[in-house]
Amino acid sequence: MEFHFLVMKNKRSAILVLILLPLLAGCTEAITLRSEDMEPRLVITGTLSTVTEYQVIEISSTAPYFGKDMPVNLNATEVRLNGEKLANDAPGIYSMGQEFAALEGETYLLEVWIDYDRDGQDEYYTATTTVPYVHTLESLVLRSLIPSGNDTPFVLIAGFQDTPGEDYYGGALWINNVLYSNRILRYYIHTLNDYTQDGEFLRYPVPEWFITKSLVWDNGETFDLYAGDVLTLELQTLSREYYKFLEEAKIEKNQQFPLFSGPRGNVTGNITGGALGIFGSYASSRKSVTLPECPGLPSR
Repeated sequence: MEFHFLVMKNKRSAILVLILLPLLAGCTEAITLRSEDMEPRLVITGTLSTVTEYQVIEISSTAPYFGKDMPVNLNATEVRLNGEKLANDAPGIYSMGQEFAALEGETYLLEVWIDYDRDGQDEYYTATTTVPYVHTLESLVLRSLIPSGNDTPFVLIAGFQDTPGEDYYGGALWINNVLYSNRILRYYIHTLNDYTQDGEFLRYPVPEWFITKSLVWDNGETFDLYAGDVLTLELQTLSREYYKFLEEAKIEKNQQFPLFSGPRGNVTGNITGGALGIFGSYASSRKSVTLPECPGLPSR
């Protein structure tokens, strides 16, 4: 599943579950934790894209709250997409094949049959998503933030035509075919003003990715950039349920909790039947730009 910088044109409040803990000073009474909310849960995830590629549905189980085990993938009895049985390519992995592309405007029904509680009878889980229409990324430029206009830091500016009404946007940044935005904390969330920008041509700066000679990477390392490197932005129009899932996931990951409150509950998904997870979709458009030779970037 790909995550993105996100743009939402209509404000909606995310539904967050706060677990209040008795953290008042001087409290010595024993706390009894409810174990029913900490048991392993079934997780079903998948996103459909208009890009022709290998796309999958993944089925797994969360680990016990107090356990040391990692989440494990689970095979289902059957998984169907709009009535078509999906191939079981690996434990818990079900695919539409190597050449699948979701159709703009099409509604897809996911159905899963699995005996998760091991009582001898399959439980039934479903979810639907309607694929958005492509918003073509018409331009992508690098703009310098210094007065001379020819050195780092640069900011990426995406140009695309918005459509009137409710739209949710995202994007993935690739550097020389390596996905840079592969962590939720490197994705950008922003709300556009309906009254001034709805339905207009947008030239949108992406401030999450200030382009310098090195960017933050995993495990405390840096992702080094050089003149001639190719940056590719994939503009994505997200289905509403997928956007809401990503929005809550980012809030959860940021851990910006009020003082004396507990952590938030699980991110809200759209799988019926009591499973966690998300079944969403997005429409994609890509454009690339090459880093110029300048004093702030080394050459390979």
